[in-house]
Amino acid sequence: MTSREDEARIDEDVVDAIGALGNRTRLEILLALAEAQRERQERWLRMSFTELYDAVDVSSTSQFSYHLDRLVGPFVAEVPEGYRLTDAGDRIVRTILAGLYENTRSFDETTVGGICVFCGTDSLVAAVDKSQFVVRCSSCDARVLTDLLPESQTRHRSASEIVDSVGARIWGSFTLIRDGVCPECYGPIDTDVDTHRHDGRTLYTLESTCRECWLTTHVPLEAVAVLHPAAAGFFWEHGITVLERPLWEFFEHIASKTVRTDVESVDPLAATVEITLDGETRRVEVDDDLIVTPVAQSDADDP
Repeated sequence: MTSREDEARIDEDVVDAIGALGNRTRLEILLALAEAQRERQERWLRMSFTELYDAVDVSSTSQFSYHLDRLVGPFVAEVPEGYRLTDAGDRIVRTILAGLYENTRSFDETTVGGICVFCGTDSLVAAVDKSQFVVRCSSCDARVLTDLLPESQTRHRSASEIVDSVGARIWGSFTLIRDGVCPECYGPIDTDVDTHRHDGRTLYTLESTCRECWLTTHVPLEAVAVLHPAAAGFFWEHGITVLERPLWEFFEHIASKTVRTDVESVDPLAATVEITLDGETRRVEVDDDLIVTPVAQSDADDP
């Protein structure tokens, strides 16, 4: 993994920018610009000093001018027509609206479909633990999946709707990870292979860490393989649309050995994922760059 020890993790520009946000009036200025953009349906809307002042609850123009000046630069751009949000200001507004700084609300433990890859029982339940979405097995108490769960994903949704939304989002994140892109900040990622042994079974996951924001994700090796059209198409030919099912339901194919993985080498990665459905078999190979290559049928059928 690339070291960042030679980089300044926190410089004065970062301190000043974050310090500029520590005031209610300044946040109201950002929200006022965003609300005007939304109401007028105009991207990068410009507002005059007077328009912006009238939209914010502040006692004097001098006080308003002081707070606005603190935002100009990183979060607000001053242009001939007035003021507009910068890209960073737009992201701050979306962070506030999404509640990314808030603790995620909990919901009652919910039974979900799928098979535990560790004990093979259909005893999976979903819940929130420490603001994360967790799927665990109620029989063996093993965690089979942990994922991010922002507050915005839980608002205005029932427990079952939250579960469905996470199931839909995860596959999109895996597509980015497969292509070396962080699903959180879109920076480059480095990936290593982790080996897990449990009750005589060996499972492999891809541990991917972003070089920029340090987000670490764990993806089953098989999940990356089945994103390839040859593998997803093979499932579809047998009546299974992989991406319409949440990942924890896909684990059923691993537990039942419908999907088998043979890892010849971990570093560099060289693996073959074999899928068997209704007596037919397809194989794909995964290399160290997470490039998935179908194995020709003539080769796949060789003993």
